[in-house]
Amino acid sequence: MDYSFKTEIALKYSQKEGKIMFFRSYNSLFYFVQRHFTSLFPFLTVHKTYNVLLSLLEKHLRKKKCISMPFIYRIDPCSLCNLSCISCKSHSLKTNEKRIMNLDDFKKIINNIQRYALRVSLYDMGEPLLNKNIYTMIKYASDKHISTLISTNFNLFKKEHLEELFNSQLTVLEPCLDGFTQENYEKYRKGGNVEVVKNNIEMVVTHKIRKKTKLPIVDVQVVVFDHIKEEIPLVDNFLKKCKVDKITYRGEVLGFNSPETTRKNMQTQNRNACFWLYIGMMIRPDGNVYPCCGRGFDRFPYGNLLKNDISEIWNNKYYRFSRALFSKGPDLDYDEEMLAIPCIACGLFKKQRTMKKDKFGSVFPVK
Repeated sequence: MDYSFKTEIALKYSQKEGKIMFFRSYNSLFYFVQRHFTSLFPFLTVHKTYNVLLSLLEKHLRKKKCISMPFIYRIDPCSLCNLSCISCKSHSLKTNEKRIMNLDDFKKIINNIQRYALRVSLYDMGEPLLNKNIYTMIKYASDKHISTLISTNFNLFKKEHLEELFNSQLTVLEPCLDGFTQENYEKYRKGGNVEVVKNNIEMVVTHKIRKKTKLPIVDVQVVVFDHIKEEIPLVDNFLKKCKVDKITYRGEVLGFNSPETTRKNMQTQNRNACFWLYIGMMIRPDGNVYPCCGRGFDRFPYGNLLKNDISEIWNNKYYRFSRALFSKGPDLDYDEEMLAIPCIACGLFKKQRTMKKDKFGSVFPVK
């Protein structure tokens, strides 16, 4: 059994006043590779291996225009959610932005990216199980020899979904269990039922053992909030008893814990270039493309995979400008449109360049 982060380590940090263990999953390429390598390796082909290595080289060289193509994709099948989690960015969406991706659009996107795609994660702002075609989508991507992953609050899963889940050949299932008692679980997962989640995890693992299959890998996500510190041993013991494949303890959701905890966690800024601009792509239900799942990108799409080929988007002016922020050189020149690019204000990666003062105002700080 592979435990990404031992309970003893989580407790060691969480017992220190005002500090929660913060795993840099979003700005650490090493962490990303360490966590996902075993579920990605079986899907490597000669062409995809070459593309991955070229992507990493171009990231190291901080190229603005890339020959390689992204190999990690996050496709949001549904921006609606059955819960009202605190700090979740889905609540900021306007009514007309809440969508469910239809199956034909999903297939069109997969056909567009399948030559390069190593992993497709089917989740982002909403609950993927709200899409009635979710298992068909997973199966379609799996049949294209693409590793698949869904992250879910797991409140909507039912016994009658078991066969659909296993027949879809899902690679990784990430249920979220942020607490052991209902009182603490619902402090963040508003509208959720912790007993339903625990029963569903146990049911899936039991069925997996009975079928003697390796997939899906059940990787349970536990966000270590201040208010569940005392429940970590209970959660850990329960999941070990269930015989899940992995337990991943994650850092807090920024903005939910105390201001002091949030401030300390934000000090983990990576001094390297943003790797998402070289390896990944985020796709919303309407086909709009964003470089990552960070806040602020919702109003600034870099393209649309339902309207354009991926090769037309990957090296357009928005991507080239965003990558240029991390390359060394003189101050960047820019037009007014570029001021809206959220990469400028991102605090997860350290920028190498500043922006010229011009007719649009004073120097825009990017360091």
